[in-house]
Amino acid sequence: MNRRARTWAAAAALLLLLAGGTLAFGQVTGTFAIFNAVVENPGNILTGGWVPKPSGTSSSPSTSGSYSTATLNWTAGANPPVTSQTLQYANGGSGGSASCPSAGSGSYGSFSTPAAGANTASVTGSNLSNWWCFEINSVDGNWTTDYVTFAGVRILVVQSIALNNGTGGTAGKMETGDQIVITYNQAVNVGSTVDVEACATTNTIVVGGACGTAGSFGSIGGGSLSVNKAKSFGTSVVTGSGSSTITITLAGSSSTTAVSGAGTFTPAGTGAVATANTSEGPCSSTSSPTCTVGSSGDF
Repeated sequence: MNRRARTWAAAAALLLLLAGGTLAFGQVTGTFAIFNAVVENPGNILTGGWVPKPSGTSSSPSTSGSYSTATLNWTAGANPPVTSQTLQYANGGSGGSASCPSAGSGSYGSFSTPAAGANTASVTGSNLSNWWCFEINSVDGNWTTDYVTFAGVRILVVQSIALNNGTGGTAGKMETGDQIVITYNQAVNVGSTVDVEACATTNTIVVGGACGTAGSFGSIGGGSLSVNKAKSFGTSVVTGSGSSTITITLAGSSSTTAVSGAGTFTPAGTGAVATANTSEGPCSSTSSPTCTVGSSGDF
């Protein structure tokens, strides 16, 4: 090859090298632009895989203690290590099923910040008789994952209890045919008969047990409630299983006792009442006003 040809070949090679460098530089610049967009904008959708969001969420009402709490379980994102977690709450309403907002909708409010390694929490919602809705996310420094929701959970609560004089009965007398009507915030399962005791020494009415016990349904006492004589209505009839209103019609005694005034009904945490889909009993904490309810009406 002559000198002139070699000069042109070298020039052409140099131009190709420069063009290739420009293209390569452009690719690197593009890569760093994407990386910087992620680093400088932690909310960017591209960060979703950097901190795995929680998974395996589940929720269940308490089946022990005061029945005023629920348990949440989940699996936290683990790579990279989660440094904190955020739990948020929303009221799910009082309908037949929970009306929980969608995850990350902004309808949830701050509730708690479980420890970084936590995967369970015992919670008490803001409205004890309604459905509770929760969502949780994982945080690693400034990186935040999407929220994940839990299934709505509801605590069993007594909403009212009424004493009713039976048809043809004597007002002011507790006797066969009189009724005790208990309304819950959701459907319950109950048996067909129950023992109801009038207890004169303590001025209480025990539903589902002997005087001096809490009763399988609960007991009415305190306030202005007055019981003149001890009487037992041992085969009282229970109706309404599968609904939220239970009617107990007194039976099993031919005698009567004078009963007057109103008291507070304290449900039993265990015994004759359970929700339709769990073994949960009603909230029974005497320290929580929402777990007890004043009686109305008269025999």
